[in-house]
Amino acid sequence: MEQYNKKNKIAVAISGGVDSSTVAYLLKKEGYDIFGVTMKTYKDIDEDAEKVCKALGIPHYIYDATASFKEKVIEPFVKNYTEGLTPNPCLVCNRYIKFDTLLEFAQSKGADFMATGHYARIEDGTLCVGKDTQKDQVYFLAGIKKENLKKIIFPIGKLEKNEVRKLAEELGIKTYAKKDSQEICFVDDGKLTEFLIEKSKDKINVKGKIVDTNGKFLGFHKGIGFYTIGQRKGLGISSEAPLYVVKLDAKNNQIILGTNEELFTDKIIAKNFNLLYLNDWKQLEEKNYYIKVRSRDSLHLCKIKIIEEEKFEVQVLNDKVRAVTPGQGIVIYDEDSKIIASGIIVNE
Repeated sequence: MEQYNKKNKIAVAISGGVDSSTVAYLLKKEGYDIFGVTMKTYKDIDEDAEKVCKALGIPHYIYDATASFKEKVIEPFVKNYTEGLTPNPCLVCNRYIKFDTLLEFAQSKGADFMATGHYARIEDGTLCVGKDTQKDQVYFLAGIKKENLKKIIFPIGKLEKNEVRKLAEELGIKTYAKKDSQEICFVDDGKLTEFLIEKSKDKINVKGKIVDTNGKFLGFHKGIGFYTIGQRKGLGISSEAPLYVVKLDAKNNQIILGTNEELFTDKIIAKNFNLLYLNDWKQLEEKNYYIKVRSRDSLHLCKIKIIEEEKFEVQVLNDKVRAVTPGQGIVIYDEDSKIIASGIIVNE
């Protein structure tokens, strides 16, 4: 961390998990002046966050983001599902809460920088893929405001997960074997349906027709918010060949089923893009890039055409992408694993 020195005060965003705990121990060991910040959003704070700070003898501050988290993350999440979209709440939280208002809170407590336990790198002010490509958390970080990158540190971005756990064990961190957190922090595992029914006040329970790509009636669905693109199981439809959800038509409250082949496309429409590397969004048209449409996706070579400000078309060049899902993020990479920009898939 040559751009930082021991005079800098660093806030460590501590959740209580192994990654953030290891970051705190590493920075403390290296002689940095640190303190912990923990964000309260939906559930009670993990008691391990406080234990880590006590063990290190550092101050620990709680940032109550409950109201803003509800407004910026939870309410749009539920609304999107009722509109036939499949949102990614981590992208939204990282942009508006974790690396925005939490960062501001940390700075108000005297921090020059905020460090987190994400598997990503920042080099010369540019967000880059971390060493552990299986984690690829930059997909979830690509919505961060460009101006905030200069105040963020990812100390374990050059390590792989197994290296972090081994290091944590060597450092005597009690959470070294702790399981990773669940994907949606505010929804209990396996309880998404119940959550959406409760939070939408039953508005998501609007039955409608299931049809095929030719418009043939196949049956009824229980609400488009309970389905997603690429889904095969739980459709309640019998057919000779496997059928998949290929489109959620919110306007007509219909679910459209088709073959696996019909899930593939070489054209993607996205909007609300966040420019991280280039100075002008029109520069996106000047060369070919790579995209991912989900965190575990492979990279797809593409070219980009600006349709209008804040909206662009991605033409995939060498292959097609399966189950492109409106509401999910699309992240643009260059050949050096730099993150160029991101957006939200709309396909309309």
